[in-house]
Amino acid sequence: MSLTGPVFLDGVIALTVAAFVAVVVLWPRLTRRTPWHVAGRATALLVVNVMVLLTAATQLNATYLFFASWADLHGALTGHQAQTSLDRGGVASRTPDLAAAGQAAPVATDPRPPPSPPAGPDGLTPYVVHGSASGLTGTVLVQLPPGYSSSSAGTRYPVLEALHGYPSEPLNWIQVFDLPRVIDQEAGAQHLRAPLLVMPEVEIPRGVDTEGVNGPAGQPQVETWLTQDVPAWLGQHFRVIADRDAWATIGYSAGGFDAAMAAVLHPAQYGAGIVLGGYFRPEFGPFYDPFRADSPLGRRYDLVRAVGDRPPPVALWLETSHADHLSYRSSAQFLRAVRAPTAVHAVILQNAGHRDSVWIGLLPAALRWLGQDVRGFSPGAVSPPPAAPRR
Repeated sequence: MSLTGPVFLDGVIALTVAAFVAVVVLWPRLTRRTPWHVAGRATALLVVNVMVLLTAATQLNATYLFFASWADLHGALTGHQAQTSLDRGGVASRTPDLAAAGQAAPVATDPRPPPSPPAGPDGLTPYVVHGSASGLTGTVLVQLPPGYSSSSAGTRYPVLEALHGYPSEPLNWIQVFDLPRVIDQEAGAQHLRAPLLVMPEVEIPRGVDTEGVNGPAGQPQVETWLTQDVPAWLGQHFRVIADRDAWATIGYSAGGFDAAMAAVLHPAQYGAGIVLGGYFRPEFGPFYDPFRADSPLGRRYDLVRAVGDRPPPVALWLETSHADHLSYRSSAQFLRAVRAPTAVHAVILQNAGHRDSVWIGLLPAALRWLGQDVRGFSPGAVSPPPAAPRR
């Protein structure tokens, strides 16, 4: 009997209704004030409320697939998830320079002071950024790496751009994923060079599931905001490395699609991406449908098609699960389509749902991969000299 199948779900509903009817029928017999009758009334109310909560929980789980199966639920309770790993395409550490691909690398300007008060003791500061290319305004959280404030002006840092899911906000990376602590842990163990962590708002406008893409004229240009405005703003105000191998994305769920989209469609800016429970075609909600799948924009954002037609020289680390119906189908198609110079390391779980706890547990491994296989994040990497300012 499946955890998300109709037999189990309908059975829970039937038991809830039966419990309610039983309380209505038996209540007159429980009205006396003896200890046994009082306990009977309390038990009856407790059973009904527990069944109502169980009905709500199972229905929500079936809708959002937090736990995809009984095996997934057991794995979450015991901490054991069966998984396999595979590599597709090229080799991450050997992805060619963009010069060979006829593309220019990003150039950072000489940084000016950040447009707000300095970061607090924990190095985290929120900014409101106005994107000149996209016309969008959003919140951007910046977490400075340890030693940033005391290091010399010639020291520059790699950048990890963290993209949240939908519905959510940048602060989720702090409050739920505790990403800065995991980065510090891996950097302290010499698995990773500590990057400047930037967490931009993706849900623009609030409440709209744009999937991080550019809509037609008049619709939000979120891709431009994420991949042009935010990097340009960082280059203007922070000491970041002007090398695509020192820029990477990370995202979960819808943010996983955004992380893959940014790396695949903008290899001149990003050398790598980490995709946690993401997918490789946009999955719009019921209230926003900016283009058809067979339209030019629909074909642009079909990342399966993109890596098959013109594979970019980028490296991706991705997680999916056979039981994650939102992620698995397009992830499997993407893995089949990948070829060099795109390089993919995939972690495929046997039974895992579409939930934060799965992705949180995989963060250390994903960050270790970033430090080991992507040159700019290697713990032994040396900052290049400052880039000449743009003219």
